[in-house]
Formats: sequence, structure tokens, C-alpha cells
Amino acid sequence: MSFNRLNGPVLSRTAVLLLSALGTQAMAAADAPAVSAYAEQTAVGKLTASVKRYTLQADAKLYVPVRSTSPTVLRAFPKGLFPDVGSGLAFKGKNKGVLEFYGVADRGPNTDGPGKVSNPAGSGSKSFPVPDFHPTYGLIRVTDKAATLVTSVPLIDATGRKMTGLPPAPAKVGAAEIPLTADFRFDPALSAFDPDGLDLEAIVFDKARGVLWMSDEYGPFVLKVDPASGRILHKYAPGPGATDLPAVLGERRSNRGMEGLALDGATGKLYGAMQSPIDPLDATGKSLQATPLGGKATDIRNQARVIRWMEFDPSTERSRLFVYPVDGVGYDKGRTGTTKLGDVTVLGKGRFLVIEQGARASDGKIQNWLMLVEMPATATDVATLGHDLEISSITGAPSQGVDFAAVVPLKKTRLLDLNAAGWNTEKAEGVALVDAHTIALINDNDFSIHTVLSDASGNPVNGNVEDCALDATNGTLSACGAAVTAGVAPLSGPEHQVQFWLIRFDQDLTALPSF
Repeated sequence: MSFNRLNGPVLSRTAVLLLSALGTQAMAAADAPAVSAYAEQTAVGKLTASVKRYTLQADAKLYVPVRSTSPTVLRAFPKGLFPDVGSGLAFKGKNKGVLEFYGVADRGPNTDGPGKVSNPAGSGSKSFPVPDFHPTYGLIRVTDKAATLVTSVPLIDATGRKMTGLPPAPAKVGAAEIPLTADFRFDPALSAFDPDGLDLEAIVFDKARGVLWMSDEYGPFVLKVDPASGRILHKYAPGPGATDLPAVLGERRSNRGMEGLALDGATGKLYGAMQSPIDPLDATGKSLQATPLGGKATDIRNQARVIRWMEFDPSTERSRLFVYPVDGVGYDKGRTGTTKLGDVTVLGKGRFLVIEQGARASDGKIQNWLMLVEMPATATDVATLGHDLEISSITGAPSQGVDFAAVVPLKKTRLLDLNAAGWNTEKAEGVALVDAHTIALINDNDFSIHTVLSDASGNPVNGNVEDCALDATNGTLSACGAAVTAGVAPLSGPEHQVQFWLIRFDQDLTALPSF
């Protein structure tokens, strides 16, 4: 997933890559972890914890190469872009006292593009400065002194072909997320649609089966992967079949697929969380709407009170779906669609930790909360219910016989305000349980690049590039100001770093009281 960070000058691709390289090389310098204490009063009592904060390091051989024929650019890039494996996190175990984790990268370096595109038509877009990036995962080793990425493994198919992070073409006209070049144009020779493209967002280590599980945002897909080779052993997608994922998941909002995935070691079942409410479309690719009582028609994706939560049993290949409840209170514009779930980890006995985040109403800044989630024994399986469930949640009345009021959802309560504990980046995206008292967190830094807008004189312009319209043939922007252009720029400050946290609670997380 991506947030807009719209400050700074518009730069040429050469300058962008140079500055990104310099920033990420500085980040990789040795940086001793900082330790602090934190306490919070919660619905399950007062929690106290020790927070150890690392900046992830990596060997130069793992940096993402910059593809260029320019000697000047190549000389400026002795390392390339720092490998961002913060989209998901899984605890592998201890190796001679050293903690080992798997981290996963998403579709690669990309930045937000205009929300409406023509030539070709699309309802969103992304710029891919490194379109030949291959989605990867790697091993992270954590000692008292450092957190270091030590391997990088690209995903491959059964033939050994490396996967790409470019989006598949959509099934509905106009619903495409258009892959653009660094110059915000559509050039199929450089960045085309890929029917097998992957945007990985979560990773799970299944020791009993000897495999990795990963989920993504495009399908959303769930992948079974050989950890040694990166070979995809099986790919599950939404569909009508008994062993497919529930078909309704295919109505996921663009760039808001299955962000979290976790394994219950006691049952062998996987649990996956969609990032936000789904976005059902009509035949032209336009978002369907519903009307709340006494209100105006709104896109379902903006006000549905449902985030789909999946249970998948690999032994039977059967799925169930549950409701993670959301409301717009406290979020920007009062929209439930502002809510985004990050990664999930299992505490056991029907209890989970999940990252809930989004722009808050007071100032638009991103808040990150660690939520404690319980699955009641009576929780309703909604796998067979289509988007009428979301409609009913908005209107407050049954829709085509589906009544949201009759559904028993998951229970949730805030366990930790990560920002109050010192988290200073927007995107907490990976969480893993180390032991009954300890969790690990990691952020996705979008490879330390983002989109900026500027006027005809090159001065920065405040605004959101997703509000713009683009003619992808010539790169002309409209609908967001006169003579506005889009460009790519490096991030600065904490946002350009991949942070890794270890939080040790005084309390046993697996034995917290009910709420």
C-alpha cells in the first residue's frame, strides 16, 4: 500500500536515484538500537513494555540495482536502492541465540500516480522507476546490537521464471491500475501489465509443513512457497471453486488486498485480513454506491462497516470469512475506507494481534494501533455473502435478504498506541510474535521514494496526485491545478528508513483477560 507524501522538489530520474542511493546508504550505517519504556491503560488492564528500536541494515550486495546505460548514473549508484522487506514479517526462530525472521518486499519501487487515467483507461495508476524488480523475501538476523538483512530470494514459478511486481490487467474496462514509467507515461515496452504479477504484503513460516505462505494485494492471492528456492508451489485465488478463496475477496479495493496473514500453529490454519472494505464495481469499472439512513449516496468502499477476515485450512483447502468491525469515528472524513489493517499474528485460542492504521480526523496524520482481536465461538461465517453485506452495513437495512445486524463480528480493543510509544513512520506493516511476552514490528518505507507535484516553475504544490487525471500517452495532468506536473523524489527523515522494533511486555500476551 502507499501513502502520499507531497513535499519537496520534482527531480529528474537521475537525481531521484542518486539522492535515494545516498540516503539509503547512510541508513545502512551501524546504528545501535535505542531502548525506552512505555505504559498504557487498556481494556485488559495496564500494560507496560520495553521497546528496542533498530534501523535495519543490509549488505551492499542486496541493494536493488538501478537499470541504466548512463555511466554517470552507474557511478553515482555504487549500491542502488536499499532493499525494503518491511511489507510483512514472520518469526523463524532462534539460531545460536540470534533471533531470525523472514521479511518480504512488495511489488518493488513504486510511487502513487493519478487516480483517473486515459489512453489506456484506468481508475488508478502507479509509477515504477525499476519495472524489472522481482518480488523477494529475505532472512533478518537480530542481535543485541543490530538488525540485519542477510539474504534476498526472488519468487519464481514452476519453470524458474522470476516473478514481477507489475499489475495484472483488470477484468472490467476502466478498472485498471495503470503501470507507468518514471516519467508518468504508459509504455508497454518498459512497464506493462503482467497477468502473473505479485504485490506481496505478508509472509508466514510454516515449520510443520516446511513451507512459507504469502498473501498479496492483486488477487488477492495466497501463495505456498518453497523457502529454499522461492519457487511457488501453489497459488490460491478468489473464485467459484470449493478450493478457491471466497469469490467476494476479488472485489478488493485497488491496492488494498490481503495485507495480513498468520498461522495458528495449534490448528495449522491460516488467517488473512483484507486491508480495507471491499470496492464492488459496475460493468464500467465504477464503484457501486449505497445510501446511509438520512444521508447521501456514497461509494461502498468509503463507508462499509466490514473488513473481511479469512480463515483458510491448507489441509482441506476450505475457507471461512468473518467480519472485522470498523467505523469512521476518529478517521479522516469519517470514512471507514480510511481504515487499513496491516499484518496479523496469532496469540492462540481464537485471539490475534493486528495493526490498524489510517489518517485521523483531527489532523490527517497516520495513526498506528496494535489491536487485540477475539473470535467468538458464535462468530458468523460470511463467506457465501456478497457485497450486499457491505450495503446492509451502510443502509442499516437488509439488502437482498442479507442483514448486517444479524452478523456476529469479531471483537477488538486497542492494546497499544504505537505512535505514543515512539513509532514515527506512517506504515507499520509487519508484526510477529516472538514469545508470549515479545513481538516484533517492521515498517514499509516504499524504497524511500514518493510522488510530488510541482507548478510550471518547478515549485512544490500541495495536493494529492490521486486527485489528478492523466493522459498516459503524453504525461499531461489535469483536474488538479494549472500547469501541474508529477515527479518522483526521495523521502527524508524517519520515513526513508526501514525500522525494526522488539517490544517486550511485562504481561503474558497469550494470557490477557477477556474484554
